[in-house]
Amino acid sequence: MIRIFVDRARELESLEEAYKSQGFKLIVVYGRRRIGKTALIKKFMENKKGIYFLCSQRGVKKDLTRFSDIIAEKFNLPIKFESFIEAFKFLKRFEGLIVAIDEFPYLIESDRTVVSEFQIVVDEVLADSDLMLILCGSSVGMIEREVLSYKSPLYGRAKKIMKIKPFNVEALVEWFGCDLEKIVKIYGVTNGIPKYMEFFEGKDVEKAIVKNFFNADSFLYNEAYILLSEELRTPHTYSLILEAISLGNTRISEISNYTGIEAKDLPFYLNVLFNLGIVKREVPITEKKRSKKGIYLINDEYFRFWFRFVSPHKEEVESFEADRAIEDFKANFNHYLGFTFEKLAKTFLIKLNAKGMLPFRFTRIGKWWSRQEEIDWIALNDKEKKALFVEVKWSNLGLKDVRRILRSLEGKSELVGLKGYEHHYMLIGRRVKKIEDELVIDLGDLEKFC
Repeated sequence: MIRIFVDRARELESLEEAYKSQGFKLIVVYGRRRIGKTALIKKFMENKKGIYFLCSQRGVKKDLTRFSDIIAEKFNLPIKFESFIEAFKFLKRFEGLIVAIDEFPYLIESDRTVVSEFQIVVDEVLADSDLMLILCGSSVGMIEREVLSYKSPLYGRAKKIMKIKPFNVEALVEWFGCDLEKIVKIYGVTNGIPKYMEFFEGKDVEKAIVKNFFNADSFLYNEAYILLSEELRTPHTYSLILEAISLGNTRISEISNYTGIEAKDLPFYLNVLFNLGIVKREVPITEKKRSKKGIYLINDEYFRFWFRFVSPHKEEVESFEADRAIEDFKANFNHYLGFTFEKLAKTFLIKLNAKGMLPFRFTRIGKWWSRQEEIDWIALNDKEKKALFVEVKWSNLGLKDVRRILRSLEGKSELVGLKGYEHHYMLIGRRVKKIEDELVIDLGDLEKFC
């Protein structure tokens, strides 16, 4: 298993900026499990005066005892505290101290009044200190509800609120090297979650996937349902919804028909999955956000892979008879990666746009579809009335393929309805034969921007 600290430069810079500011600072760091919050905090605290404390699920009283023991050991003093208020009254005297409390939601679960106790810590005990208090948590819903919401006693008190996101392409390149074919495959099953990336050495990605997803004893096999169970009250319901979407049921009516959940009740569940970053709602770029043409997609690549290839074969895998699941994976993984490649292509389009390497600078980008046709990406500059139509193919394309795809793209562009716009066309492929004067690029071209 590979462990490495990469990226997070922006997050570290943000924490350093807060640390150097005057007075007391409360920082809230949160995000889904395994995303690297603890590694980030510990990296930031290197060579600084600090106390790191990981909460347990054994209750406030036992955690307070452990917190006291850590402080006693840190300062080599025989002390014990009866409350967190008392503990922070002692800690505030140490100039420039950082106190990081990890998995803060565990304290809330055992006693919800602990949030009010920390309000007193923040408002009365530490207000005139220069201590930095970091509250960290993996339960996204609980942090947003109990710490950040308007009804929370701690509402409005954080100097910085940092929701940690999965690694981007640059971080994966830093971890595994600039082999974008490998990066697409690894991103397509890990979603850039650091913990999941540790299971890949980057040599034979498909072999590593089989080992880590189609084995009932493996971490990545069990992780999906564990995550849903920890975050959600009715994990089976959410699993059914995700299974429906993974099988191509992307509209409310289709999801309802598949799951048996009434259409009027689905927005609640979908909104929860949206807030967790697992699901997204997408509308054609030419439509308003509230358009009825919106569809739901699994946005998290780990869950998308799990519900496409693992969930349908769950009983077989748990019976240690995973042959059919592995056959399904080997036969359809390349097709599955088409959507992954589309997402990463958007990342590179934004990068090319920033460098001024496209026919014009676009101001927005999105997908488009109708009942008959779809276009992977359309990049627009509405002020200049310019449009770039982009087709993305996870395929090796010869000259005939390239010409056919570009002709088809040109025809589809006329259906979009962007009258008066200057049209440009682009093809992004896995491996592509180039045509002079056509905007055609492949992985080899994109690797130059690693």
